[in-house]
Amino acid sequence: MKHENYNNELEKEKEKLNRLADKALESGIPLTQDEAFMAQNRKVDELIVKIQMEKERHRNKQRER
Repeated sequence: MKHENYNNELEKEKEKLNRLADKALESGIPLTQDEAFMAQNRKVDELIVKIQMEKERHRNKQRER
């Protein structure tokens, strides 16, 4: 359940990231210099870490059985 929530949230945040990237590139701003893009990028990274940690926790529980 938690995993699904993280995946849904990740998809939404990735869409925001893509929109910010398009906007920055249209304005001629390099992505690494666009603060809004970089903040969103960190948010997406954090969600990916949460998903990976959840997967690892699930794998460990299966090994214990």
